[in-house]
This record gives sequence, structure tokens and C-alpha cells, in this order.
Amino acid sequence: MSMEHKAFIFDYEAFELELKEILETALDLNDTEGLEKFIKLNINYLIDPYEGEQLSEDWNEMLEYRDPHEYGDFALTKFYNATDDIGLNYEWIEIGDMLSSESGESISIFGNSIGKDGNYFDPGKMGSYFQSSRMVKENNDRINILIKSKLVYRELLTPVSCMFDAATLSN
Repeated sequence: MSMEHKAFIFDYEAFELELKEILETALDLNDTEGLEKFIKLNINYLIDPYEGEQLSEDWNEMLEYRDPHEYGDFALTKFYNATDDIGLNYEWIEIGDMLSSESGESISIFGNSIGKDGNYFDPGKMGSYFQSSRMVKENNDRINILIKSKLVYRELLTPVSCMFDAATLSN
């Protein structure tokens, strides 16, 4: 069974300023205290990452594992709309294969992990990746160059370009 690619327009720069260090520390120390404080301070801006509903005061009753990954999943909703998936669904496999064999360039449909080797942030246990606005723009430019230079891939790569365009236009 293959995994579905999900992507969201994410305010990476605000995340970097407000939460990234807290999340990295929580992962490194396996301590959720900083994430819990962040969630309590920002509860009016957060939603349930699974159902998309505003968090209520008893949000922590939804937690199953109570680890930094799960707390981080809730805290991250301050920086994206969890109900607005712009991902590539199951086509990401074919797209990724083509990009790695044909592009000759570093084009990432994923991004970078958060955390340290062996303990990356991964609440869904299927991978969790982030791209800054600059990285999104660079990848979008590379995809568009590839589409223009290899028309045979236009149909396959157009959804990637649309995904990056949506993220670029939001910044």
C-alpha cells in the first residue's frame, strides 16, 4: 500500500520564529513541556489536525501517545490550514521517480525534516517535511524550467507546478 502525498501552504518563517526551536528541543529531550505551553498560549489559533475543528480547552484528551510528535502536530496548526491539502495524492511516486532520474537537478517535492538524525518530527509515521518560502520558489522555478525543456513531462509535472504556485502566491 502506498502513501498519499499531502501538502499544505505553511508559514515557515513564522514557524521558524515561534515554534521550531521548541519542537526541536522537545524531540531532543523527549519532553513535551515547551510544546504544551505553546499550545496553551496559542489555543485560539490552533485546530485539531485530524478533524479541522477549533481546539477546545480539553484538547489534550484527544492525545493517544502524549509524545513530542503528537503535541507538535497540534502546535503546528497555527502555521497552516489542516483542511486545505494541496498535495500530489498518489501521483507523487511517479513524479518522484521521474524527477530523480530525469531532472539532473535537485528538485524536492518534500522538503527538509525537523529534528536530529534518528529522531525526526513524524507524527503520522509516514514522513513530515518542510520548505521555506525560498525553497518553494526555487523548486517551483526548477519545475517550470523542466516543464519547458522536456515537454513530454508537462502533464506529469503540471500538478507539481500548481502546488508550488499555490504556495508561492500565498507568501
